[in-house]
Amino acid sequence: MDDIWTLVRWLHLLGVATWLGGMIFLGAVVVPVVRASGGVQASRDLITRVARRFGVIGGAAWFLILITGFGLLDHRGIKFSELTETDYGRRVLEKFVLLILLGVAVVAHSVIQGPRVRRAEEAGNEAEARRWKMIGGILDGLMLLMTLAALWLAASLVP
Repeated sequence: MDDIWTLVRWLHLLGVATWLGGMIFLGAVVVPVVRASGGVQASRDLITRVARRFGVIGGAAWFLILITGFGLLDHRGIKFSELTETDYGRRVLEKFVLLILLGVAVVAHSVIQGPRVRRAEEAGNEAEARRWKMIGGILDGLMLLMTLAALWLAASLVP
């Protein structure tokens, strides 16, 4: 039975590695290289395709983190009331809140910010496109900080 829970923990960590690794790879490698190597239209198209593809992988990782996290809590016998009454529980609750906020930020980035950049560029409205790109950069930064904060909280749970 311990092997099952080792697998669940491993899947949880795999989800985190996929989420964080993908986020860093996209921001530090893909976007800068693509922007430096092509025109606006070609860059936008390629970044959009890469982001959509990673959206599927990242979304699966997000759900994997959520599901395995709940499973691990249940396995440890953590009750809902303990999420506010113990130090361990509060840290887990903070991780959960960060995960939900990350999900909201990703949806805002994908459904609102990204399409608005595209529409502004297609309309030739450079100021509007710049503004929405700046908002996207802020969202990216916040998502990275929230992910790193959740990782810090996770590391603090281990004695």
